Amino acid sequence: MTESAATMVRLVNPLGFPEKVQAALADRLKSLEGKTIGLIDNIKPNAGLFLSYIEEMIKGNYPTVQFHKVRKNFTSSRLIADQLQGKVQAVVNAWGD
Repeated sequence: MTESAATMVRLVNPLGFPEKVQAALADRLKSLEGKTIGLIDNIKPNAGLFLSYIEEMIKGNYPTVQFHKVRKNFTSSRLIADQLQGKVQAVVNAWGD
């Protein structure tokens, strides 16, 4: 290995923004008042607890908000977000590993 190759550093953007936007993002809601929010529980440890805290925080600021909850089962390939389609105006997804 040459000296220049050994001292090279490659920086990677950790935010994961694509170089090109493939699709337009949805407009942000002006307010949550009167909206229905979808809560997706992916059954990871503490996901349900996390979502219950989020629900309580939102209710504290927007008492008219309704919630529609879906919970993944143990089948990793089973989709659940489609259960919210047409029922909610926003989603909180407890997702990760």
